[in-house]
Amino acid sequence: PNKFLRFTLDDGTHSITCILWLNHLTSPFFASRQPATLRVISDLAKCFADDIQFGKVARVRGRVSSYRGDLQVTVSDVVIERDPDAETLHRLDCISLGRRCYFG
Repeated sequence: PNKFLRFTLDDGTHSITCILWLNHLTSPFFASRQPATLRVISDLAKCFADDIQFGKVARVRGRVSSYRGDLQVTVSDVVIERDPDAETLHRLDCISLGRRCYFG
């Protein structure tokens, strides 16, 4: 099985690599977790991986870090957006934020 799923997230202003770990049950990094918790995390990661498809609009949460000099997001959860207006609303929020915080 794959250790992780790598995908690119693009919000129209920039793109960033995302890493969704899939090896929760075999990696020593996760060994200190409770087995029941680990199983839930592993099952959720597999569901997230199944949902990710090219062209889908998604909300991703995770931790931003640097790997080999590039920024990446270590994904904690993914929600595929069902609202057809979500992307447009996000872009309008970005414009509003830019005007209020950076140019205002």
